[in-house]
Amino acid sequence: MLSRRNVFLLAIATGVAGAALLSACAASSPSAPSASAAPLVVSGTVSYRERIALDPAAEVRVQLLDVSRMDAPSVVLAEQRIRADGRQPPFAYTLQVDAARIDPRMRYAVAARIVRGEQLLFINDTQYSVLTQGQGTRADLVLVRVTPAPPPR
Repeated sequence: MLSRRNVFLLAIATGVAGAALLSACAASSPSAPSASAAPLVVSGTVSYRERIALDPAAEVRVQLLDVSRMDAPSVVLAEQRIRADGRQPPFAYTLQVDAARIDPRMRYAVAARIVRGEQLLFINDTQYSVLTQGQGTRADLVLVRVTPAPPPR
């Protein structure tokens, strides 16, 4: 027969062993992403408010950027270029990025511009955050018109 002290020690030992077993099960290390993991997809539209027909030669450029570092240029993670070819806004875009490249501690944004050759016509003046810090995977961008600089005198 077990003494009261031995029963108490047996109960403590059983509890400690059970807690250790549960914590070992719960703390399984995250597995590395598999090569066949589906990419993250960010999508949305690009438009502008002005009622101006877009030149058929214009091109819409949309980029997914890592904007985490304040003291360095943004890193382009994905880009899509869309030829206007006579179409008018809104332009739908889809950007894909490998999920392994996204760090939940960092910040990501979608940026867009519309150009004709080397001439910038429209650009976003607002940051459209996506993917982390409570942001989703959709961003509908509204661009602003770029006023050309006056010719030099």
